[in-house]
Amino acid sequence: MKVRDCRGRFWLSVGAVCVAAWGSSAMAADAAKGPVDSAVPGQTNTLQLPSGSNAAPQVSGTIQELRDRIKNREVTELRTTYNGRYGSSLLFYPADMNYYVALFHEGQFWRVVKLPNEKKAEALYADFVRQTQTLADVEIRRIKLEAQKALMERQLAASEARLNAIQSDLAIQREQEQQLAQNQQAVREQAGALETERNAARLRLVDLQGQIRSLENAQNSADSDLMRSVKASSHKPAKRHH
Repeated sequence: MKVRDCRGRFWLSVGAVCVAAWGSSAMAADAAKGPVDSAVPGQTNTLQLPSGSNAAPQVSGTIQELRDRIKNREVTELRTTYNGRYGSSLLFYPADMNYYVALFHEGQFWRVVKLPNEKKAEALYADFVRQTQTLADVEIRRIKLEAQKALMERQLAASEARLNAIQSDLAIQREQEQQLAQNQQAVREQAGALETERNAARLRLVDLQGQIRSLENAQNSADSDLMRSVKASSHKPAKRHH
């Protein structure tokens, strides 16, 4: 609840916050569709005053009268209280020492009561403030629930996005794991084939090395026989001719 207490002389102008922007009579009639009877030209206002108050009901035309005096800057705003989009104001008309107690919704006058007694005006103002608080409670609850709903919707959207991201990552991970398993199997098969080929090549190498050693041994043996034969031939005596 927001309260403004204007003790000095503060002239209200048309279009100002709280009471100056209240529109035409047709708009005021539309705004009168609330739980409290509105002041409509040609009808009599009946206001439920606080207990102990003997103020008489105000006749029609008080709303327009207050509008005109606001327009002409003839009244001073003493107090204004806001509850949500509802509000109540206490205004003073110094020319005849009367008070105006106004109830409004979204800047449109809803109820206006003119009283000559300050205490009764203050009591009625307090009652109007309580009415605005009661009227605003449902709207304030709606505003909070709307904000909570919007927050939950944002959280839901974020959670769904997170879930989709995790599902996407998991799908990619599983695909990669499947490809990795296939690659691992292919590598194992290749390694097995290479090991078989290596063993075969090793056996072939051993065989070839054995053949080489045999041939080398045979070659070495032939060379030795040749050298012995050459040496033996060189040591034989030459034949003499007679």
